[in-house]
Amino acid sequence: MEILAGLSVGLLILAALFVVVRTFALWSRTRGLPELLLSLYLTCATVLGYPVTIAGTRVPPGEMMPLHMAGQLLMSIGFACLLFFTLKVFRPEALWARGLVGLCLLLFAVADVAYFIELIGENPRPFEQLTDISLITTTPIAIAYFWTTFESLSYYRRLKLRLRLGLAEAAVVNRVLLWGMMTVAAGLAVILSLAVMLAGSFLTGPVVFVLSCLGLVHACCLFLAFHPPAWYRSWLEPPAPVES
Repeated sequence: MEILAGLSVGLLILAALFVVVRTFALWSRTRGLPELLLSLYLTCATVLGYPVTIAGTRVPPGEMMPLHMAGQLLMSIGFACLLFFTLKVFRPEALWARGLVGLCLLLFAVADVAYFIELIGENPRPFEQLTDISLITTTPIAIAYFWTTFESLSYYRRLKLRLRLGLAEAAVVNRVLLWGMMTVAAGLAVILSLAVMLAGSFLTGPVVFVLSCLGLVHACCLFLAFHPPAWYRSWLEPPAPVES
């Protein structure tokens, strides 16, 4: 199971790194805010945040405080960028969406301050006992993922109708679907990990297997959405009509 888990995390970080390079290059040409937010989300939360956070779980909280705090801040900044990305792309004028983003940012700030206070205390609790802080941190992360899923799949349904009328490209429609599938897989992994922690149990073999599979889905959807190989693009394109 450890090999599968390591493969899942490694592929996810590698896929995110590929996307970051491409989106940063795109942003350097367009200076578009969505491209920048997407790049910062993947850089902070996935490329840097995941490995730093995993390393933090293996180091006692009383040691290497900068490592623990860096992991917390990277995840907060990364998912704040995802929230702003979803707001900008799908609901730029919606007041309720702005309020939702504001609430999530407040929760991140509370969690970061609480974690810092915990780390500078005399006897900081080990990671598995920080259920209160984990709950505060995980709530806005789950909101970010599942809100993005809802918006992506809703937009995908609309794009499917346009595709039937020849008003949308198959590759674009599929990219939106993959983005929604990626975020729902990641969101389920977050919820499952939190549920295990709240239950006071350890990551058993079946749980690690499910989390690893969700991670692989996450990595594959992310890669195919931004770096589809030629065979995948050919599979998406409708067959050309045969001339009589």
